[in-house]
Amino acid sequence: MRRFLADTFAMVAFSTAAGLFIEVVVADLTIGESARVRLSALPVILLAGRFYGLYRDWLFRRAGGRAPGGARSALLDTFANTSFQAGLYSALLAVNGIHWPQSAKALLFVITFSVLAGRPYGLFLTWVRKLCGASSAA
Repeated sequence: MRRFLADTFAMVAFSTAAGLFIEVVVADLTIGESARVRLSALPVILLAGRFYGLYRDWLFRRAGGRAPGGARSALLDTFANTSFQAGLYSALLAVNGIHWPQSAKALLFVITFSVLAGRPYGLFLTWVRKLCGASSAA
């Protein structure tokens, strides 16, 4: 239960901050459009947080990597974040009727951001798990 709560909280906090920035600053969505996307994302994020944690842990176990240190861990976090987030985000944009040019721009930035944020998010997730007393399986 602790890992579920830690994974969910980490995903909600990180995704809300990152998504708001991308949507408003980069993709030129209005605050209202971004709020709509963020609100519609909340149920998905609440469900996806733990699944992402399981997916990340599985990747680390399969690759023999150990979080939080080393180049291998950084690559695994980057791959895990990018592969998981791009699909979820494109679905959220489509469900909310965001027009193709804006969606493409936002998705391209999300992919770029996911590559850059993969490792910081992995470290953040590990930190949140430690704060919650939930050990990382990775």
